[in-house]
Amino acid sequence: MVVTFPGPARKPSPGFPKMKKPATLISTWPPKGAVEARWATEGNFWTHARSVGRKNPWDLIIFNFQTQDPKEVNWYLQQAVGCWRLDPGGNFKFDSALTNDGKDGIIYIPPPSWTPPAHFSRGSGAGKFMSGIQNAAATILRDLSVRMPALRYGATTMRPQDYRTIADLIESQEMSIDIDPDRGGPAGYSSEDKAIVLKYSPRIGNARHAASLANEAVHAATHYYEIPHNMLRNEFVSTVAGAIAMGLTSERVLLRHINPKTFKNWGYYYSGWVWNHLFRPRGIWSIDLEDLDAQFEHPFLTTTANPMSELKVAMAHYGWKGSYDDFPQWD
Repeated sequence: MVVTFPGPARKPSPGFPKMKKPATLISTWPPKGAVEARWATEGNFWTHARSVGRKNPWDLIIFNFQTQDPKEVNWYLQQAVGCWRLDPGGNFKFDSALTNDGKDGIIYIPPPSWTPPAHFSRGSGAGKFMSGIQNAAATILRDLSVRMPALRYGATTMRPQDYRTIADLIESQEMSIDIDPDRGGPAGYSSEDKAIVLKYSPRIGNARHAASLANEAVHAATHYYEIPHNMLRNEFVSTVAGAIAMGLTSERVLLRHINPKTFKNWGYYYSGWVWNHLFRPRGIWSIDLEDLDAQFEHPFLTTTANPMSELKVAMAHYGWKGSYDDFPQWD
């Protein structure tokens, strides 16, 4: 029996999808044994998986399409679900996923007891995909624990060994790493879920991923140690930690981020350059952010710049007003 798929609602936009037609197509659609149908107009496989108590989005993907090849997944999302809108990476998004008959596209939820066959390495049946994400995040944090300076501003203190503590919590699954491709910023920390939420799966050696993890590790450590703090000062420490982690991972990427011609909010990352080029050569491995409230040279400006004031300007641009006090409780 040949499966007839609804097909795409519209021509893919913007750009071109990264996809290929599977050599062997699935034999049934919708998949047999589904317990629920979900509109594919909101969220993504990550959010739908979490809503039914699954941490691994590939469980839903494999149940629906019987493949773990991202390009084949895109083919099915277009042909079976009707997706047409693309993200910057050339992958189909759920929003505005309409079939060619004008009805919303649908994905299907497997029974709670269903587990992907073990030969699917990304599925929970093999247990490799989520453990790979956790291992990558923990590895990045452990590397930072031997390279980062101690940072302090008010009650918020982030010591080098605290990155290792967060890595331990991730490996022991007391703290989780979640991925949400639709989140607005690159990362966030959920104290309610004890989870660092990233926009992309972390890759070792990626400067932006290291910056995101260092940033959120400050919030996670503040929560774990139950440190009463001023939210604005806590955010300043986390941002400086991210800037330093970016520079330690890739000087080239940091230089691109502190160039006013290429990045409007370069003040977010300028403190990383100041520590790496002006403080570290002098053997300064402990910084109170008050130390940044001074004029320092800048590689792309003819005048000196104040990293603390530039950081405040950048955060104000994003509408940050978190000047209230917080009293975190871990349990």
